[in-house]
Amino acid sequence: MSINKLRIFCGFALLFSASLCVAQEDGLKADGGVVIDKRKNATYFSDGLQCKYREDVQGAIRNFETALKFMPNDAASMYELSEQYVNAGRKDDAFRNIQKAVELEPENKWYQLRLGKFYYDYEMFDEFAKLYEKLTEKYPDDVDMLSQLIDVYLIRENYNQALKKIDLLEKQVGANELISEQRIAIYQYQGDKKKMIAELQKMLENDPQNARYYSMLAQIYMENGKEEEAMKMYEKVKENNPNDPYINVSLLEFYEKKGDNTKAFQELISAIRNKNLDFNTKLNIYDYWFQKASEKVADEQARQAGQAFVETYPDNKIGYIVLGNYHLKKQDYLQSKELFAKVLSLDSTDYLAWQNIIFSETDLKDNEAVLQHSVAALKYYPMQPIFYWYAGVGSAIFKQTDEAIRYLEKGRKYCADRLLQTSFDSYLGDLYYETGEMEKAFSAYDKVLAVEPDNALVLNNYAYYLSLKGEDLDKAVEMASHAIGLEPKNATYLDTYAWVLYKNGNYKEAEKQMKKAIDNAQNPDGLYFEHYGDILFKTGDTKKAIENWEKAKKAGGYSDKLEQKLKDGTLYE
Repeated sequence: MSINKLRIFCGFALLFSASLCVAQEDGLKADGGVVIDKRKNATYFSDGLQCKYREDVQGAIRNFETALKFMPNDAASMYELSEQYVNAGRKDDAFRNIQKAVELEPENKWYQLRLGKFYYDYEMFDEFAKLYEKLTEKYPDDVDMLSQLIDVYLIRENYNQALKKIDLLEKQVGANELISEQRIAIYQYQGDKKKMIAELQKMLENDPQNARYYSMLAQIYMENGKEEEAMKMYEKVKENNPNDPYINVSLLEFYEKKGDNTKAFQELISAIRNKNLDFNTKLNIYDYWFQKASEKVADEQARQAGQAFVETYPDNKIGYIVLGNYHLKKQDYLQSKELFAKVLSLDSTDYLAWQNIIFSETDLKDNEAVLQHSVAALKYYPMQPIFYWYAGVGSAIFKQTDEAIRYLEKGRKYCADRLLQTSFDSYLGDLYYETGEMEKAFSAYDKVLAVEPDNALVLNNYAYYLSLKGEDLDKAVEMASHAIGLEPKNATYLDTYAWVLYKNGNYKEAEKQMKKAIDNAQNPDGLYFEHYGDILFKTGDTKKAIENWEKAKKAGGYSDKLEQKLKDGTLYE
């Protein structure tokens, strides 16, 4: 056969196959009535099944619907249509068709089962129960039907009926754990502790080594105030299964309910060390315990729990985190640093470990390590402003000013909180001034004060830098005065205020404030005395001015013009 003929042959075959899924409507009606044609009904029904097997939902629907036109009371076509309507998302149409099918053939098991599924899905539980009562009577050996009926009685909270059906189920399949646990759950809903205990005792007769049953029985005894009986059950657990993974958890709950928190905590530690208990359960009971632990005991208990985790799981970070937090809280920064370094060796992506190791190193004044770790943390958390902050401050400490500015500018962009932004702006203002970028410095300070108008440090620095530049001196006086109002005994701020007044020509008030600065400074450096001498010189008290310049030279920390002032006995600005 040639290729072209083969293609034509295949085309006819496909057209023939497709025609099976196209309904023919000739001869449906006669004189306004429906013509019953079983042959055509059977043909379209068969075509519908073929479409169904090919998963052609719409083709199947068309054929089954047409089959019904030739035989309107065809329950089989209704049954099949109900399935296809579900596949097409027409659930209500599907429900109506299966209802009609059951009306026509009420004894058909499969029709009834599909109707039952609709009753369940539509939460028509009373109708479901009536239907399945009849089905389970007719098919008493069908365990699935019985189980579904029990499920619905439980949903409807019809516990007495559920218990009757559970008894029937037990006769069919024999006693087993699932059936007993269903009974126990029902007795619990009914508040019938005696029957719960009796059922558990029956379970223990069948399986006397089952530690879980003893634990369940112990819990019921505890709930009924029978502590001695409960303890006997827990002793049985240890006797029959000393490696039971949950015995420590059960005893923790037991002692906690008795109010003996010391023994309860001992069981927590034993649970952590219990190698048969899964790790997630240990974490859950740890979290549970410390959410309610009082502060008086929490720290020491956390240390013990952390140590237990480290000894049981030396390659897991959790124990080192717990111990690291303990030592950080106790301000034992060397220990906390070592522990968080261990955490990072196990998990280099742990955010809190990076944060806490930097906190520890900051308090240890290990500036080199702070810079190293903050830069390293940025590889994992390039959008976290805290690491840019420490990288910027660390760089500034090592006189890497350009790097410091770069880190702080970038970190500021990631600050979602305006107050946090002010910390960056404040530091950036100082660094900008240091590099001679005064306009950027003043702009940064303005941003801070727009959010924090009472930021004394920025008020002081801003005022001082304006006075050195000799610009906006009234604004400088106002800011310096504000800073003093916030911290009236701060020697640094008093010195700035005095100097700004001096620069603004208010020498008498400047003298008064400079004396306060020296009086409030514990160890005033040379610049304080030099400033005082300059102010006194302007007031005309040259002798006293020279005396203060001499004090400045002895104290150290004076300006590069002091030597010339002393040599010539005059003021150089």
